[in-house]
Amino acid sequence: MLAESLYRDHRVPGLKNTGVISAPSWIPAEPVPLDEIMLTLDSVVAEPTITGEEPESALVRPLATIDARYRRYHDAIRDLAAPRLFENRLCFRLLELDWAQPGMHFGQMGFFDAVDTNEALAHEFAAHHLSIDSDRETVMPRASMRRLTFRKLIADPFDLGRRPLMGAIGTLTIRGGDSPSVVLHQRDSASVSGGGGMAHLLPAGIFQPSSVIPAAIAADFSIWRNIQREYAEELLGHDEYDGSGKPIRYDELEPFTTMDEALRDGHIRLFCLGVTLDALTLAGDILTVAVIAPDTYDALFANAVETNSEGSMPARAFPFEENTLMWLSESKRLSPGAAAALHLAWSNRKVLLA
Repeated sequence: MLAESLYRDHRVPGLKNTGVISAPSWIPAEPVPLDEIMLTLDSVVAEPTITGEEPESALVRPLATIDARYRRYHDAIRDLAAPRLFENRLCFRLLELDWAQPGMHFGQMGFFDAVDTNEALAHEFAAHHLSIDSDRETVMPRASMRRLTFRKLIADPFDLGRRPLMGAIGTLTIRGGDSPSVVLHQRDSASVSGGGGMAHLLPAGIFQPSSVIPAAIAADFSIWRNIQREYAEELLGHDEYDGSGKPIRYDELEPFTTMDEALRDGHIRLFCLGVTLDALTLAGDILTVAVIAPDTYDALFANAVETNSEGSMPARAFPFEENTLMWLSESKRLSPGAAAALHLAWSNRKVLLA
């Protein structure tokens, strides 16, 4: 939350002390139907200016030998403290977005490209704003850029040519009807490389193809397909679509065929709320909402799992109402993406639940 104060001019209106920042042009005036957003993908784009191996990040890269530091931050994580899920998979890199069209433009990047900048930013901030004395953590009362050399090198966090921004898609799932409700995901710190210990959106996952085979990349360059795979993995217990298999036959396999039919029939309605950043790591969230009719929701997730490879789901859904959302916000357990999605969805509930 402290890092948010470094970007006071970029707080999301009505949202404070949640660790969320965004540019005014990154949040549309109201939720945009997902099928209205044009996605474009370039296979060859200019490399980002900053990669994470600059001298300015040296102090947060551990020593690999007595006289040399790890070249990039992911090398240190891999050797010293790798979580269970830690692979350099192909991801879609956000380059531009325009809500007037509306459209989003992407390139390609590796998962570790984001780790090398995001984790370095987080640890640099902690090194200068957190001290441990007699087993007690003390946080500085005020954030300062003065000694944050790597963060100052990045400068404008919304300059997408300067650093690689991996698009993570977080979906606020609303079971509609007369008493709408939402379910959140308690992420396990030992199993994920980011957001451990926080309550996050369910489903959520990096915007990436299910396989590196060209046919899969083309088929999976779709926010809806990404959301479907995450539903299958996180709520229904499917094996991870880890980038090594054959292209998915979405028109033949469940639950994809049932989801597609529900989408066509209007029993699932999809919207995009915009894009936000975690102020500490500058990791990005493409925030979406899926409003699912009660009968459809109950049929799709009748056999939903209680735990998955990244964490656990609470035994009950949370009512989508003001008092509950306020309680969740005040708990300080929400991830920045979840806090932003709940706030923006509640602010636009008339559009979403119409």
